[in-house]
Amino acid sequence: MKAMTCGRKWSARYSACLKDARNFTLPHEVPGYRHVFHLYVIETKRPSTAIRSSISLCENGVDAKSHYPIAIHQQEGYPWGKQARIRRPDPHSERNAACCVSLPMFPELTPQEVDYVIGKVLNWDRTAG
Repeated sequence: MKAMTCGRKWSARYSACLKDARNFTLPHEVPGYRHVFHLYVIETKRPSTAIRSSISLCENGVDAKSHYPIAIHQQEGYPWGKQARIRRPDPHSERNAACCVSLPMFPELTPQEVDYVIGKVLNWDRTAG
């Protein structure tokens, strides 16, 4: 239960402080559903900036990751021995792989760490133009 509570708490703080960003969009909850925010994934507006943002954030002490940098249908061995119709290209999957960056999200985060992440993300956003 602690992880879900913290995920929602930190995601609310990230969203409130990052809402005016120019170079990425924030995750959102679908009305009528409750997101647990086990991940907090921002989506860069241009694919070329996702890798640069991850590198920049990591160089500044923020463990930002691209969880799926290779679209699933482009991964070696897919569909892993199962019958599947492979649709190529898949622009939605490819854009997701190219644009999504996960910010730190785990129960042990402290308010100071969340504020540090926010500051570094806003700094990257100001300079990404």
